[in-house]
Amino acid sequence: MPIIHKIEKNNTTILLWEITETLEELQELGKEVNSNSYSTEKRKKEHLSSRLLLQEVSPNTIIAYNEFGAPEMNNEKFISISHSKALVGIIISDNKTGMDLEGISEKALRLAPKFVSKRNLADLTKEKATLIWCLKETVFKYHQKGKVDFIKDITIPPFTINNKGEVILQFRETQLILNYQKINNHYLVYVCT
Repeated sequence: MPIIHKIEKNNTTILLWEITETLEELQELGKEVNSNSYSTEKRKKEHLSSRLLLQEVSPNTIIAYNEFGAPEMNNEKFISISHSKALVGIIISDNKTGMDLEGISEKALRLAPKFVSKRNLADLTKEKATLIWCLKETVFKYHQKGKVDFIKDITIPPFTINNKGEVILQFRETQLILNYQKINNHYLVYVCT
């Protein structure tokens, strides 16, 4: 099983898997995981990989989804799941959490006006646009209740990108500390309160 990255701290575990297996190989590894509700091979592989990661950290755990599509576990712990290209990740914690993985791309820069305020669009690079999207998507997943305006509800102060760091941002009336890390050509961002 190609777990390429693992973080453990403060009753929180993050695992990342690089999908190199065929669908058949993943189905063999996850015989008890049902992925038939997904129509594409890519989505089936992501689903199987995320459930195999879950078994590594919390065997016999069942995931259900709330009315907003956020995953919930049946054991009093919190979970967030993300996938981007061939990477799949999960975060499991005793505390409320959110996580996102995004591959660095021109697409984030092209779509930036949808999630970055006009005054912050100048000098935006594809790396920074991708990281900002990842930060905001992490907050959305942390919130777990939908209806988040990425421009109005999430305020990110100016920051300098490093390979690893944290960003303190404002989500409505709450200040959150998000951790980020560049892994290969992706950003991993997570929050845990």
